[in-house]
Amino acid sequence: MSLRTDPVLRAPPNADWEPLTSVLEQLTPADAIRWSSFPTPFGEMYAAVTFRGLARLSWDLPSEDDFVADLEARFAGWPVIQDRDGLADVERELSEYFAGARDRFDLPVDLTDLRPFQRGVLEAARSVPFGQVVPYAELARRIRKPKASRAVGNALGGNPVAIIVPCHRIVKSDGSLGGYSCGVEYKKRLLALEGREDLLSAG
Repeated sequence: MSLRTDPVLRAPPNADWEPLTSVLEQLTPADAIRWSSFPTPFGEMYAAVTFRGLARLSWDLPSEDDFVADLEARFAGWPVIQDRDGLADVERELSEYFAGARDRFDLPVDLTDLRPFQRGVLEAARSVPFGQVVPYAELARRIRKPKASRAVGNALGGNPVAIIVPCHRIVKSDGSLGGYSCGVEYKKRLLALEGREDLLSAG
């Protein structure tokens, strides 16, 4: 079951109140997915948090309904609540990043719904500093899977919190950019924002 409102949970019209009350009594504030959207140079950005941290960040979905539907599918059984105030730090840090006023994120992230291998890849990618790049093969070595470069690339392709976990900083060993789940053009724009125009002609 999922409910959307801002920011207090309310029952939908004509709800069966007794089952609804029973479900809500078993939930705590930690059992909700809170989301919001805000404008960025990439278009409307959609973000969602759990009580652990940022769990989803997207700008390639056509509407907020698609984003909410994705949340409801991924976090089945959790109420999904629109809450702009609850995501104010996410909006602020990303706005500062796009404005060139922030070179690291202090936001906690929640990757607990991912498989251990993908979680390890993303945690390693998160350690790559602003303005630096690392080859896929090197990232594979850092997680002690030196033959898993292709699997590393696939794991990065499913990054649910792009930019915050900077998979755009992972490139091919020959210096070319490699892929990016939201489109290589966005990868170029992020690297340019971080002062790496020298990489943009590499393709």
